Amino acid sequence: MPRSSGSEKKIRENICPRCGAASATGELCGSCRIHENPWFTCGKRVVCILCPTCGSRKEGGVWTDTVAEREEIARDLVRRSVQIVPEVARPVLKISVKEMTINRSLAEVVLEGTLFGEPVHAMCQVEILWQKEQCDRCSRISGSYYEGIVQVRASGRRPYRHEIRTVERIAREIEEGCYASGERLSFISDTDETKDGLDITVGSQHIGQAIAAAIVQRLGGRFSTHPKLVGERAGKRLYRITYSVRLPRYGKGDVIVVNGRPGEVIYASGREIRYREIANGTERSAREDRVERYIGSTRDAREYLVTFRQGNTIGVLDPETGTPRECFVGRDAEYVPGQTIRILNDGDDLLVVGER
Repeated sequence: MPRSSGSEKKIRENICPRCGAASATGELCGSCRIHENPWFTCGKRVVCILCPTCGSRKEGGVWTDTVAEREEIARDLVRRSVQIVPEVARPVLKISVKEMTINRSLAEVVLEGTLFGEPVHAMCQVEILWQKEQCDRCSRISGSYYEGIVQVRASGRRPYRHEIRTVERIAREIEEGCYASGERLSFISDTDETKDGLDITVGSQHIGQAIAAAIVQRLGGRFSTHPKLVGERAGKRLYRITYSVRLPRYGKGDVIVVNGRPGEVIYASGREIRYREIANGTERSAREDRVERYIGSTRDAREYLVTFRQGNTIGVLDPETGTPRECFVGRDAEYVPGQTIRILNDGDDLLVVGER
């Protein structure tokens, strides 16, 4: 019997043993290897839990905030439910989502790529179930849960209107900062303006402490904490804390008299006051008990028109009556006729507290 030639042996070795197609190595060809080894898995169903109040999302028992649209969330869930083996080169995943009902969507998935030198293509469907559940934050807010109250008062007076507005702004800034950093339970559940000041009800002790500290830093004064035991949970004592903020008697912008000279308050801690003398702009400090009297606030100053200047004296027109008045200004003050300036009345005297 004649021997087989070398070329015939090579041809036999380069044939796929399963389908008979050409094979570079004589083993299973790419097509047969693809059919023998599943190259992807596709989940049949995924579930998404959203809070109907704030839209936050629950995954693995943990609530997180999200601003993504429903279709974007669906695509992300479907993408994570599809697994493609790493041997697939240049994988492509195409997803189209169709809304079936308010609680159910259907995703059509097309998968493409190259495996063992052969192009691969497949399709599958993934069902998305939308479930509603109130999140931890909204549940606490709706249930009037709180861990503290920030009480804002002022020494010897009621907080000014601008101080109330500033406190509210500070509190919201702190809340937004906590929310942005992932502190979902650090919220403000209520603000209540009383005859004595402002009460801010907070959902965590952390935000209460932060708000109280920020108010004092911005407006001066001091604060103290007063915890109250309200029960136990899992053997741990639970407290609610009152953060008592006491604004100083004199606040920024107040005009006071110290050593017979008027000055505008720059900052007050409650015991010490830093102020700027109106006559010459010199900054000084004094204890609160050295204040001789309170004139008013620069926020209450009215606008006057300068009519003339002679040395350290300027003439102005009363904005209500048109009556000409005169007042003293410092040597360095650059007020000229025709200019509008802000003046505070101190009985028979006029105090210039700045330009318009």
